[in-house]
Amino acid sequence: MSEDISKYAEQVVSKLTGNNEMISKFKSDPTKTVTDLLGIKLDDNIVQSIIKLVMSKLNLGDLTKKGGLLDKIKKFLGLGK
Repeated sequence: MSEDISKYAEQVVSKLTGNNEMISKFKSDPTKTVTDLLGIKLDDNIVQSIIKLVMSKLNLGDLTKKGGLLDKIKKFLGLGK
């Protein structure tokens, strides 16, 4: 099953890459976006696993969350609080 999750995550990443509109939709509602992009109904646990993989592949988690990579860089450069 992990092979399927990886395959689905790769499909989603390829559809999101370079598509800022879809990335915005993914950030605001990842569950719906993944389901829409794949076009199939999957178990919620599988969808959540796909979302985690996609976020790690696109580096969305660390970049956008509070205390994430951007906040650390800003703090290092003396630009953050």
